[in-house]
Amino acid sequence: MARLPRPTRTVDLERLLDTLLVFAVGTILVIRTQLWLTNYPQLGGHGLHIAHLLWGGLGMLVALVLLLAYLNPIVRIAAAILGGIGFGFFIDELGKFLTSDNNYFFKPTAALIYIFFVVFFLAGRHLARRRGLSKREYLVNAIELTKDAATRTMTPAEKAKLLGLLDRANQRNHMVAPLRAMIEQAETEHAEENFFVRLARRTRDGYFALIEQPWFTRVVTIVFVLWALVTLAEIIALIFELNPHLAKEQVFRFSGSVTSKAGHFGFVEWADLISSCVAGLLAAWGIVLMRRSRLAAYEMFERALLVSLFITQVFVFIESQFGAVFGFLVDLVLFVTVRYMLARERELERRPAPHPTREAAALAGA
Repeated sequence: MARLPRPTRTVDLERLLDTLLVFAVGTILVIRTQLWLTNYPQLGGHGLHIAHLLWGGLGMLVALVLLLAYLNPIVRIAAAILGGIGFGFFIDELGKFLTSDNNYFFKPTAALIYIFFVVFFLAGRHLARRRGLSKREYLVNAIELTKDAATRTMTPAEKAKLLGLLDRANQRNHMVAPLRAMIEQAETEHAEENFFVRLARRTRDGYFALIEQPWFTRVVTIVFVLWALVTLAEIIALIFELNPHLAKEQVFRFSGSVTSKAGHFGFVEWADLISSCVAGLLAAWGIVLMRRSRLAAYEMFERALLVSLFITQVFVFIESQFGAVFGFLVDLVLFVTVRYMLARERELERRPAPHPTREAAALAGA
């Protein structure tokens, strides 16, 4: 029996999964905010209740139809957006399907949803980066993009991307040479930059100009000093049991101490306390490294935020349900910002140093 080939991954796997995740999380936040502002109305009447889970199923169905019906990268992005929105509608009602009384407000729901998204994010990263793309996958991706380019004139950037994919494919494959020749002969035209491309370029150039300012390092240090102080305040509050998130009640009706009870810490409080200490220490270490190396400091800040996002926030969501969203959003904004600054610092490190002879000649000419 012939062995089936391993499924081919797309080069846009991370971007598509991140898009689905962002729209799913955003949909849940919008739904919960809208329901809170309107005092939780119900769509229906006379014994009927049209749950928003149904709209979620519709969104995911439309995403599947798009993927099955069309061969186009833009369609895949649209499917990721619609699929994410549909999944957000679906999983928001998780509490109804875990309880015998269909309790939408089941307290652990927020934590379970958050844990699912963390696992989804990590699984997506593992799928995208496991062993890297193979030579066969690079070739198949080049063929897919060539099919899309056949419907219109390619841009120089698309042509360069296609040739780059072919460079990483197996050069002995009989399809590589004719495909390369076809792409090299294809006509190109410069497409007008859209708003997002212009914004990305201006943001990058603005960052490179910003880091040259003498106050930039101080501002970044102050931001993470404040973040570390907030983390320290949470630690102190946990120690003295002043944290408003830690109500004296059991989250789960299990025997044993899961959460705080009668003045004693449960597992959730200890986990929250320890992970907060680890995140605070990493942030403090990053502040110390800031004078020596921005790159090393940013890497330490990133680790502190990862601990907060993937560990601390899980237990905060268990305690305060969706009231933990504000802290999560603050951590997420800081994490995205640090990731961007890390990418720019690494780009600066990869830039070739100015040639000393040319630099001296330029100074002499000036």
